[in-house]
Amino acid sequence: MLPSPTPERHVLNLKLPTTLGKDTVTLQCSALRYPVSNRGLTLLFTHGITGHKEEYHPVITRLLRLRDSANYDIRELWSIDFPNHGETATLNRAILEERKARGVQEGFDGTCTPADYAAYLSAFLSSPPLRGHSVVGIAHSGSCTAWVHALTKLANPTIAHKHPHALVLLEPTLMFPSLSPTDPRSIHGAANVRGALAKRDRWSSRADVKRWLVGSGKGVWAKWDKRALDLFVEYAFEDVTSPASEGTYTTPTLRKDEESPLYTCLAHTIDPPQLASVCTLLNEDGKRGVHVIWAEVEEFISKTAKAEILDAAEHRISTQRTIKGAGHLVPQEKPDELADGLHDVLGVIGKNLRAAL
Repeated sequence: MLPSPTPERHVLNLKLPTTLGKDTVTLQCSALRYPVSNRGLTLLFTHGITGHKEEYHPVITRLLRLRDSANYDIRELWSIDFPNHGETATLNRAILEERKARGVQEGFDGTCTPADYAAYLSAFLSSPPLRGHSVVGIAHSGSCTAWVHALTKLANPTIAHKHPHALVLLEPTLMFPSLSPTDPRSIHGAANVRGALAKRDRWSSRADVKRWLVGSGKGVWAKWDKRALDLFVEYAFEDVTSPASEGTYTTPTLRKDEESPLYTCLAHTIDPPQLASVCTLLNEDGKRGVHVIWAEVEEFISKTAKAEILDAAEHRISTQRTIKGAGHLVPQEKPDELADGLHDVLGVIGKNLRAAL
């Protein structure tokens, strides 16, 4: 159980307006809801690749502590897993495995694609719990692509949700068709595609997982906040009983054959007009724009990449902030500092909404 503030746990059935593999399907979505008040902004957090909905709990905890000094109101906060991540992956396991098997037999990619993530996100935004809310999307890394696709490629009159009130992109890994193979995003992406397939994915227990992650103290996880590491071990892994009588082992909820293709450049590629369109849509009818939060340490997104993203947005990004000392995995490395940055951004987003209430 998560420490206070303890969220409500919900499971929603989402019928995708597009397909997973080749068939329209209903997927389950495990979500955390933090009710706060009866008015204000509703924040929706989405994670990056290998993430999980609980990773935002330290961020949300501090954000709620900052309410006394806030010039905005929060109605509620939500954090969701993507369909093959975290607890949600265990709920969808039978469908995920069946689609992969069919893909092998029939010659299509049966793993979840960015298009599936976008459809899933759009379905969640259209679900009854969010209707009539002023939603602020807060997307990290790869989930930024899902938001852009959901608000452009899937935007049509048959979708129940209106566009969010605002969108915060945290270290967006947005790429464009002209991306050079020498760009750090291309190089890191290709390395991650190979690395995901080659990495270890079985341990004897969660304690064994944590020992392996911490290791010599020099790996990526050594920079994580202790709370983030503990939550990752608890919620990004599951215990599985082998059908081959090999006993029980612990493995990531995101299987590595599903993780690997998510690192390809194509998985993060959008057309520049899509981002410009999102900026236009969220600067109309009283909406509060698109905001970007960067990490200070340029591990993945270089100055050139940032310039390309800002150019694609036609320089209509409402605000930009940088989290000092953070690398690309900001929620895991600097959750308190991220909350402080979000507090500032929400002050810009929510000021006019509070005045109207």
